Amino acid sequence: MTLSLAATASRLLQRLAPRVLSSDITDPSRRFQFMSDLHLEVCQQYTTFDFPVTAPYLILGGDIGRLIDHDGLLAFLQRQTARYERVFFVLGNHEFYGMAYEEAVQKASQLENEPSLEGKVTLLHQGRHDLDLPSKPGITILGCVLWSQIAAESADRIDTMVSDFKEIRGWSTTTHSATHASDRSWLQSELRRIREEGEGQAQPRDVIVVTHHAPLVKGTASPQHEGNVVSSAFATDLCLGEEWSGVKHWVFGHTHWTTDLKSSNGVRVVSNQRGYVFPGKTRALDQRPVKHTFDPSRRIQC
Repeated sequence: MTLSLAATASRLLQRLAPRVLSSDITDPSRRFQFMSDLHLEVCQQYTTFDFPVTAPYLILGGDIGRLIDHDGLLAFLQRQTARYERVFFVLGNHEFYGMAYEEAVQKASQLENEPSLEGKVTLLHQGRHDLDLPSKPGITILGCVLWSQIAAESADRIDTMVSDFKEIRGWSTTTHSATHASDRSWLQSELRRIREEGEGQAQPRDVIVVTHHAPLVKGTASPQHEGNVVSSAFATDLCLGEEWSGVKHWVFGHTHWTTDLKSSNGVRVVSNQRGYVFPGKTRALDQRPVKHTFDPSRRIQC
């Protein structure tokens, strides 16, 4: 009887145990922890926001804070470089707030090269980083803000309703869409190059794309915002064509909607977005299903 109860208990525990992919167990060097939209500028949380380490690499997908808050953002990054092998940092729209576009890009480059970060932060502003690990294939991370293609019929409303056009000096809906076109063209060019490099290779490189703005419209924001007049300021249907099918994971932010879905051409599109959090306050967002709830321990595996 005792043995029977023990066997039953064992089977129950096996069913309740979290499912972990075998590759996640055998090759931790291919894990990437990812998050975005921390908005540490809210109540200056740069030194107080904390989370556990669950991977050797950390992807920060934009809206971590503001570049104008140099000391606070630097302090946050210093804590992460002490804990991770490398931190990949893509800028979001809020990083630019209080500055002109080119000024902010220059500030970001200076931040990346701060001696206290020991060369462990990689700014991905139309940037590529190749990881050649003992396990094959190699991994390539591509990153840019991406911005979005603003619908012409919504441009006037978006200019009035979206804060970017007040908070980023000299920014306009025309500049926004033009910068999106530049980022999009760069991504397409890099993916072509990666395909060419992989010709004749037994194992083509795994590719992770990180953008702040969303590469799909449907499923990347809360359903309540579907069809909103300003939605084209947040997302563009991008990763649907065959040219994007070589991407294994596409990490995005900006919409304050955590999700994990697959595009029609098989690209896994994921986000892990905290949003605006005031210290000590409970949010209605915390009642969302687990799939759509921010979890700083989330990771992807190549």
